Amino acid sequence: MIIDVSNIIGRHKFKPEITAQSLLSQMDKAGIDMAVVNCYAESIDNASVEQAFKSYPGRFIGLYTVNPWQDNAARELEDALANKGFKGLYMNPLRHGYMLCEHQVFYPLLEVCRKYQAPVWCYGAAEVFTSPIFFDEIAADFPDVNIIMGRMGLQYDNASAVAIGKRHTNIYLETSSSMDFNTHRAIKALGPDRVLLGTGTPEAGYFELELLKVRNATKGYENGEAKVLGENAARIFHIK
Repeated sequence: MIIDVSNIIGRHKFKPEITAQSLLSQMDKAGIDMAVVNCYAESIDNASVEQAFKSYPGRFIGLYTVNPWQDNAARELEDALANKGFKGLYMNPLRHGYMLCEHQVFYPLLEVCRKYQAPVWCYGAAEVFTSPIFFDEIAADFPDVNIIMGRMGLQYDNASAVAIGKRHTNIYLETSSSMDFNTHRAIKALGPDRVLLGTGTPEAGYFELELLKVRNATKGYENGEAKVLGENAARIFHIK
């Protein structure tokens, strides 16, 4: 089974809508079995995500997006996890205007994720708001929450992302937008058990390229391709 943990669907104020049907068409062409989906952080459209995973329950897994500055953000997230079928949280500090060292802003959301054993996908690129080094303290404070570092530092800070991943077993690195050698470095350092296929479709990459990168980087690792392409994600999201 191939599971991609980074995809966007929904409406946007300035961009064309990405529908579940259009993403499914691309998935089928590339041989992707399931996609973890979220809406745009700057144009929150959780309704489209919910409709997608309820209409195609075997193909989509939904992450809930909420601006942590909202007074009711934690309650809204809990309702989504407890009652609406969402399986995790999507965080993008760049779009919502907080730094990952401002714990008081978003820690209430992580407390909800801990309660429901829900994973967190958090943008973790080489930006002052989202630098991989910030994940060190977060992972230590929430050792029982699986945290997916989206973009794993991008090209500029992948070394830091990998170092943080080596220190914390609850940190998973996601491959979208990474250079080929960064994918190799992540798998070599962490092993194939804590790296996840991500494409960022359609904003950051596309399926065929990301599949090729992972398949090249997992050569020589026992069951490495199967783990990175799907087994690790299935374990995190409790997919049988």
